[in-house]
Amino acid sequence: MPYDKSVFDRAHQILSARRRAAVDIQAKNRQQAFAAIPRLRQIDAELRTMGSRIAKAVLTQGGDSQQLLEGLRLRGVSLSEERAQLLRQNGLPEDHLRPQYTCRDCRDTGYLPSGRRCHCLTELLREVEAQRINAISSMKLSTFDSFSLDYYPPGPQRQQMEGVLYYCRDYAETFSRSSHNLLLMGPTGLGKTHLSLAIADAVVAQGYAVLYGSFANFAGTIEREKFGQAATVGGDTLSTLLDCDLLILDDVGSEFVTPFVTALLYNIVNTRLNTGRPTIISTNLTFSQLGETYSDRITSRLGGAYIDLRFTGTDVRLAKGRQR
Repeated sequence: MPYDKSVFDRAHQILSARRRAAVDIQAKNRQQAFAAIPRLRQIDAELRTMGSRIAKAVLTQGGDSQQLLEGLRLRGVSLSEERAQLLRQNGLPEDHLRPQYTCRDCRDTGYLPSGRRCHCLTELLREVEAQRINAISSMKLSTFDSFSLDYYPPGPQRQQMEGVLYYCRDYAETFSRSSHNLLLMGPTGLGKTHLSLAIADAVVAQGYAVLYGSFANFAGTIEREKFGQAATVGGDTLSTLLDCDLLILDDVGSEFVTPFVTALLYNIVNTRLNTGRPTIISTNLTFSQLGETYSDRITSRLGGAYIDLRFTGTDVRLAKGRQR
């Protein structure tokens, strides 16, 4: 997918920082190991000269260099084995003196020896793009600890919301890329957004790429990008929505519904179902109202592939306001 230049720049900055950290740790490990095991410094120095000795042998000996080259090769193998043994004897891993890259496939360059983009750069670009979109949407994460059941009337309504809270908390704690889809339904002001953000907060902390935002804002951004009116050239919000680990669409049904918006919602819901990527949708609409607002193809998928969590009670935001 195409990314904005700022996304590539940020991803390469992160990779560069990873490489510097790996080299800094290597230098520290070498200094400490050489001080504790002086023989390692001697082995390192001899191994460093091995390349120049091999080149000199080829240049000076010509066709008679084979025996000398084999001797140098065997000497290099012997030194490497001695180094590994010394490290093991001192309780250190055999690769202790090498840079510990975050990604060993590309050594934190972002590219494989073949020149192809490494999987780590692809993942990093996706995460940075998600962060960019979340920043645009001004996402402010809430937590489960700040969700109070005291605002819900005692009795069945509070019991219902207690069950919803525990389900959402368990969902976040056990989240994986194969988690269920959720449909949070109920009137305004009952905590759907709060619990959606609490899930996002917990899942982001586990290292997953999460996108949260109102469907109306996403639809507006995608429409501007599609028709070349976006302020940021090169953005591809739709691809990011389709590819992220967890997508949270808030307040579905509050947007101005057009054929484009209906087709977009179907594309998002259907594509993520087909690729097995979990989605959370919150809405103030009932199933009947969803059917009247969107196509049957959308409501059938929401009804058949999403776990329905019902929010009940009176407007919590109004109750909070009265207590201030």
